[in-house]
Amino acid sequence: MGFIKNTLAIVFIVLCCFAIFSIISQAFLQSQFADITLQSLRTHTSAGEINAKIQKINAIIKQASAIQDQYTPWSIYVTRITAALPKEVNINHISLKKKEQLFEISGSVPSRDSLIKLKEQLEALDEIAAVNIPLSNLTKQDDIPFTLSVSFVF
Repeated sequence: MGFIKNTLAIVFIVLCCFAIFSIISQAFLQSQFADITLQSLRTHTSAGEINAKIQKINAIIKQASAIQDQYTPWSIYVTRITAALPKEVNINHISLKKKEQLFEISGSVPSRDSLIKLKEQLEALDEIAAVNIPLSNLTKQDDIPFTLSVSFVF
């Protein structure tokens, strides 16, 4: 009888130890599950915030791209025109008409030959479609004030 009591007591103690171990394991696993759930929620929330930021940036990039598509690098053309001008040409005014895609240049030249040379040098540029000089500018021999229109090829 003493042997059975001792055996039952040992079995009872072992079962109690397993029960305590199971309860502790369950609490630990629930804690880990809660942490993983919280991390998943944070990741999902931060991914949503990141996606919202990306969408805002994409919208800004689309707007910038639309603006750049309308942009014409006029400084390149101004530089090429001024490089093609003969030294005796004096420029008083340059105006840009964007819709018509042309420059109007006003100035003076010492002679009709200088004006014709200016026209020829501008027409020699690949970017220029036409150079228009009013006939009234060609009627004078010396000290000619001129206005010419330069249209471009894009």
